Amino acid sequence: MRLVFAPGEHEEYILVRDRLLTAVLARSRRRGDRVDSELVAAALDYKHRVDRRLGHWTRAHVADALAVWFPRTVAVADADWSAIPAAMHALIGLLAERDHLDSRSAAPDELHAQIDDSTPALFDALADERNYDLGKFWNMQMIRHGVDKSDVLAVQRFLDQARRGELDIDHDVLDAIVTEQARLAEADRETAPDLGPVLLPSAAQLVTAAERSVALDRLRSFTYWVRGGRPLTREGRLWLSDALAIADLLGIDQFYRDAARTSDDLPEVSLLLDWARQARLVRTVNRRLVPVKSAGPLLQRPIELWRRAFEALGKLGDHFGGSNVYGSPSLFSMSLGDAIPLLWLNLYSAAGDPVPVELFHRLVRDAVNEQFGCVVDDLAGDVEQRLWRRDVSALLDALELLGAVELEESSDHTHLAELAGRDDPDPTIVSLTPIGLWACQQILSEQGVHTPLVGDLADEDIEYVCVTMAAARAEVAHAELAAWVAARDPRTAARELSRLLRRTDVPAHRKLAVYALARTGDGSRPVARESRYSRARVGVFPRASRGMYARESG
Repeated sequence: MRLVFAPGEHEEYILVRDRLLTAVLARSRRRGDRVDSELVAAALDYKHRVDRRLGHWTRAHVADALAVWFPRTVAVADADWSAIPAAMHALIGLLAERDHLDSRSAAPDELHAQIDDSTPALFDALADERNYDLGKFWNMQMIRHGVDKSDVLAVQRFLDQARRGELDIDHDVLDAIVTEQARLAEADRETAPDLGPVLLPSAAQLVTAAERSVALDRLRSFTYWVRGGRPLTREGRLWLSDALAIADLLGIDQFYRDAARTSDDLPEVSLLLDWARQARLVRTVNRRLVPVKSAGPLLQRPIELWRRAFEALGKLGDHFGGSNVYGSPSLFSMSLGDAIPLLWLNLYSAAGDPVPVELFHRLVRDAVNEQFGCVVDDLAGDVEQRLWRRDVSALLDALELLGAVELEESSDHTHLAELAGRDDPDPTIVSLTPIGLWACQQILSEQGVHTPLVGDLADEDIEYVCVTMAAARAEVAHAELAAWVAARDPRTAARELSRLLRRTDVPAHRKLAVYALARTGDGSRPVARESRYSRARVGVFPRASRGMYARESG
């Protein structure tokens, strides 16, 4: 039986929770104890919500569950408060008895002691209704007013009476609960994403990738070409003769040269100029384009120059694809510059796996809908949608030119059409290259996002490592498992891995555990079902939802 779950494995969790509840009740009957199964379920739901690790309990977890979780979410009649610590004792007892507490949990005696220590705080919190969430507040009101919640008509009568002010309800407490719930909801929205470990390229690999970058070579050549300065038009653009000269020098804009009337008609040259400006390689002085002197040494440092070019590309905003000709198209107040961070996070979360560009469009539309509080993206005109998509394509082309991403085409038209909500979806799928992954990791870290690297899980429990790495690329998962084995002596590592293999029945987790066991030098012993499970593939799971609790006396 597994005890750790990935995000979205809600159904898998429910099955395990039911098995644990059955085991807790059977143990309690043998001991002659009375335990409320709903309260045990609430304790397990707390742990699933906090970290999805049912076998990982510390004293801080116990204190938080009793002083915050139960008072906030679980409706219990006043006479039954003592059933809560009894349920916690029963759950910890079962986990300890079955050796289900993981290697980083507190000792069972400490956990039982913490339950006793936190019981007064539990009772104090239960006595103050301002600690309730909105669902529990109304559940408790129905309990106290004797409403049968299985009777729909009775519940409706109660709500109508409450709405008319005919019931004795403390509206000051209700207002405080609504305010606090809004604050918590906002905090949940601002919570940083849970990203898995990534394997970054070495310094030598970064240098090689930067030196192979076509865009970096063009930016460097463009900066050298500017030299003592180039005159600019009143609009700050290159004169056509100079634009054609640099196009010839770099071999770009071949298709547009003959028809060009101004430098704006040469999109690659225009992008190069804006890119070099944003990267602080060139600047304008008295209507002349001149090199930035301090950037001179940077031209010979490929990794630093590549990083600056990458950051500059993310700040160009609406300068892609000739947007200056059509204005600055946006998708209902979200410009391309505002949307680029969503692209970075989306690609980084995939850890190198291809992502449909239609998923990026969907994320942007969802963000806009959330901003307005309703579905508004369908109101965008076709011209605006096409301009937006053109600019996104231009951005991805520039990223590919820089060497940050790889672009391919997907043949799964049906899936793409569902994502796009249109019959002509973009078939492009995009993935980060190793240097692109490195750059995104740097940017996200500087923004305060936790971006774990391979080796950061070395001190964790092995089941948590296997669950976390189950959806990762094989080379990343293997590197993380090797780091986990190296962080402890081989005998300890083998013992923990064997303990997991005896308990878990998830093929992907067993496969990783068997790989790690072989790294300990103790992998020659046969493991039940190893050969059958080691051939299983890893899947991707949907997002999870939260549970609600209510309980009446009796």
